[in-house]
Amino acid sequence: MEKVSRDVERKGYLLFKQKKARVELETEKRIHLKVKGETEEHAVIFDKEKNEFSCDCQFFALKQKTCSHIIACKILLIKLGKCPFSISRE
Repeated sequence: MEKVSRDVERKGYLLFKQKKARVELETEKRIHLKVKGETEEHAVIFDKEKNEFSCDCQFFALKQKTCSHIIACKILLIKLGKCPFSISRE
């Protein structure tokens, strides 16, 4: 399980609490979500078959690590009973 920094976790939780994450579309294989970030809206995809998240933000693209947008979506999906993951810190 990937470790997540406290800063990323905190920012993701704040995005969730501010209701900035939402489910756009759910198919048999994926859940498509949107997260309103500080400057733009980001697309997050949860691949059910691979049990993996991806995000279109620069942080995820450059580091290939969990970003705050993914954390916000994980929390949302956990609350909705649709995510088999939990969040762990570094």
